[in-house]
Amino acid sequence: MAAVDQIPFEEFKLGKGVGTGSFGSVFVADWRNRVIAVKRIRAGCEDRKIDREINQLARVDHENIIKLYGISKHEDRVYLLMEYVDGGSLFSFLHAQSKPSYSLAHALNWSLQIAQGVAYLHGMRPKAVIHRDIKPHNALLGQRGLSLKICDFGTVVDQTLSMSLETGTVRYIAPEVFKGGRYNEKCDVHSWAITCWEILSRKMPLDKYDGTSAWALKLAINGGERPLLDDVMKGCPEDLNSLLTVCWDVDPKRRFSMELVAHIMKKFTSEAGPIQPLDYVLTN
Repeated sequence: MAAVDQIPFEEFKLGKGVGTGSFGSVFVADWRNRVIAVKRIRAGCEDRKIDREINQLARVDHENIIKLYGISKHEDRVYLLMEYVDGGSLFSFLHAQSKPSYSLAHALNWSLQIAQGVAYLHGMRPKAVIHRDIKPHNALLGQRGLSLKICDFGTVVDQTLSMSLETGTVRYIAPEVFKGGRYNEKCDVHSWAITCWEILSRKMPLDKYDGTSAWALKLAINGGERPLLDDVMKGCPEDLNSLLTVCWDVDPKRRFSMELVAHIMKKFTSEAGPIQPLDYVLTN
């Protein structure tokens, strides 16, 4: 396991629950005069899966990725002490009943920040890592919508590992992941493109398959069906549709690298202008 601080359980106090992750529940907590998030790993989780999340989070240091402060153990439960981000998940924001408003500049900026975080993961040395579950649920908004951080690292793996296990959420998963063969970091590029479309459209991807079987959705994705580009916000850069089309291509070899995607998105965001802090209360 990567070097990580061991925090005495008595040092922090769990507050209200704020969500769930791949392997446990997340709470707000007070620790050393700061507000943090604590993920309590659910009982029965495999040690190797817990170690994987801790290992990867301990390695990362990027403004668009959640920080891990340390871990604690108490009564056979593991607790991950992490950075707290107060704006809720991007998914909750996009699909809140209250429909808080945001501009095209916000949408492009959030898509850029996700791309930057994923590009950092793909560029890590000596072992690059793949997130494998990029989606709006795993992106947290902070500073009233000015900042975004990727979270939930229970599915992250080293890029050097042999991967054939299907991992992730069906509507965001790249087709090669369904097929049971080897796949690489380009699966995250596909998931990013679907996520970017969702930010730009405020709709669930391929929602016409809601209520059908996961198998029907997989068949559609494998067959090349993708969200409708006509649904994105007005005023999008002309080349954005082309970028999404390339990034969710059925053939991963045709997709751009996440580094190139981030470079292109940076250009789009600079042309869209600065973003302003948002005032919103999430109601669901």
